[in-house]
Amino acid sequence: NNMDVNVTRNTQNEFGNDSTSKGFTLQLFYSKTTFEITFTCVICTIAFFGCIGNLATIVKIVYDPKYHTPTFAAIGQLALADFLSITITTFDRMTNILEMWSHIIFISNTSIMSSYSHVCFLSVVRYLITVHPLQSRRHLTVTAVCLCSLTIWIFCGVFSAILNYTAVGFIYVLTIRLVVNVFTLLIVCSIMTLLHVKKIRTLQNSLSVTDQSQRRMNIVVAMILSIFVLYQLPLIANNIMILFLYQQFSDKLYNHVNNIFYFNIFVACINYSCNPYILFFSQFI
Repeated sequence: NNMDVNVTRNTQNEFGNDSTSKGFTLQLFYSKTTFEITFTCVICTIAFFGCIGNLATIVKIVYDPKYHTPTFAAIGQLALADFLSITITTFDRMTNILEMWSHIIFISNTSIMSSYSHVCFLSVVRYLITVHPLQSRRHLTVTAVCLCSLTIWIFCGVFSAILNYTAVGFIYVLTIRLVVNVFTLLIVCSIMTLLHVKKIRTLQNSLSVTDQSQRRMNIVVAMILSIFVLYQLPLIANNIMILFLYQQFSDKLYNHVNNIFYFNIFVACINYSCNPYILFFSQFI
C-alpha cells in the first residue's frame, strides 16, 4: 500500500542497500493527487535551476582565466558535487530508478558526502588564504586544490561503498544513517563556524577589509549553514521516527514521517541548488 511505498522510500535514502526489480520503465512516484503533481513540478523546477546554476558556475570557472585561483577551484569542485547531488537525488527520490539500478544509492551517497566535504574544504581554503596569505601563495595552488579535491572524492567513494555494501539488516542501516547524519551536522557546522570566526577576527585585527565585506561574508556563511541545518535536522528526525514506526505502528507517527519526507526532498533540492546563487548574489550585497 501507499504507506509501505513511502516508508520504503525513506529507508532507501542515503545509506541503504536494496535489490533491484525487473521493471525497466522510469516512472514518477508522486503523480496521482493534486498535491503530488504540484510537489513534483516544484521539485523539478528547483532541480532544473540548481543544475543550470551549478553547470554555469563550472563552465565559467573552467573557461575564464581570471577565475583560475585556488578559491574558485574549490568553488568549482563544490559546484560539481552539488550538480551530481541534485541530479541523482531528484531521480532517486522522485522516480523508480532504484528499482532498475540499485547502485544509484552508492553514487548518490558519494556525491552527497563529497558536497558536504567540499563545503568544509572551501572554508579551509578561504581561511588559509586570509589568515596565512604568504604560505598560501607558495603552497596553495590550483593544482594542490584539485589534488585535495580528488582525494576527497576517493575517500567519499570508499566510505560510501563500505556503508552501502556491508550494511545488513534494516535496523542496522537506519542506525548507521542516523549516526552519520548527526556527525555530519556537527562536523560541518563546527568547521564552517570556527574557521569563519577566526577569519573574521584576523581581518578585523588587520583592518584590511571593510564592514560591507565582513557583512557579505557573514551573510554567505549564515545562509549556507542555515539551509544545511534545515536539511539535516529533518533527516535525523525522519530516521528516528522510522525506527519508532517499525517498533510500534502508529498512524499519527506515520503522517509525521510522510510530511517530513516531503519536506526533506524539498530542502534537499534547495541545499544542492543554492550555493552558486548565494556566492553570485553575495557580490552585490
